[in-house]
Order: sequence, then C-alpha cells, then structure tokens
Amino acid sequence: MELKNKILYIITLLLVSSCSFYSFKGSVPSHIDSITISPIINNSKEYIVLDVLNTEIYNTFLSENVLKLTDINNAKSRLEINIISVIDNPFTYSLDGNSNFYEQVSEWKITIKAKVNWYDMIKDEFIFSKEISSFGIYSTNSGTDISNDGIDNDQDGFIDSEDDDEFGPPRDSALKIASKKMSENIVANIVSTW
Repeated sequence: MELKNKILYIITLLLVSSCSFYSFKGSVPSHIDSITISPIINNSKEYIVLDVLNTEIYNTFLSENVLKLTDINNAKSRLEINIISVIDNPFTYSLDGNSNFYEQVSEWKITIKAKVNWYDMIKDEFIFSKEISSFGIYSTNSGTDISNDGIDNDQDGFIDSEDDDEFGPPRDSALKIASKKMSENIVANIVSTW
C-alpha cells in the first residue's frame, strides 16, 4: 500500500510540475502590449502576394487579438516581413489520359517563404528573427473554382464545401491559403516566444 501511495505521489508531482511549466509558457513579454507592422517587402516575382499577405496578417492580428495594432509612434514592438520567394512545385502526378507512359502534374503546391523579424522597440533588440514558410495546394484541372476540386487545399482534413476557405480561382485561392497559414504561423511564433 505504501508503494502505491509513493507512485501516486510521484505521478501527481510530475503532472503538477509539467502543467505549471506549460501555463507560464506562451505569453508575450509583459512590457509589450502593442505592435506595428512595417510595410511588407516583396523580393519574389509574385506581385499579388504582397496584397494578399498584407490583408491576411492584419486580419489574423485583429481576430487573434494578441497585441494591439497601432502606428509606429505608439507601438512597443515592430513586425517586419520580407517575402523571399513564392514557388510553384509539382505536388502529385497522374498518368496522362492519352498515354499510359507519361505522367502529368495533377496538383501543384505553392509555397511562400519569408524572413520575419519581431523587434522590441522598448529594449531596442530583436525578440526573434526567423524564416517561415507556408503552402497551399491547387489543381489546374479543377476548372475555375477550388470549391469542387476534391482536394484538401490547406491540408486541414476538410475538402470543398466542408472547408470555408476553399473557394475561388485555383492558384489565387492557394496563394490566399498559404498567406493565411503564414499569418497564423507568425502569430503562433509571437505567442510561443516565452
């Protein structure tokens, strides 16, 4: 009986200590309550990604309400995003319908890669500086709208009518999905800094 109590005590101690560690992790530094987003720099050849990512990053910050968005004169931190590349690569192949010998690309993966810096304007130092990438999937065989392409375009386990962000022209929609994922990844990195 005493051995059983010791084991129970050790398990309880481990659970309490792991929970207390977890509950303090993932908070923004206490002196930072606001953020300004510098104009996004686009070094890719994809001109539209600038507008799409800009819209998505602002929408994500507003919906997540992690930090107050403000102008540079009132902000305690600054977010800098530099788009490095936007690349389309083959994702899946299928046999060409006219031949049993040749493969054709049936799905494409569009990947956005960006350098992201979060700067503490009070302490005059970078909180983090890292490369982040995200993607969306589309098919050129799906017609003019990805809402009926039968593909899980954002790899979240839902397809077409089950997924509220799968609509519109295939490549444009995949770019929007990749931008939304990029924005969510940036906010997740900010929250998980401490």
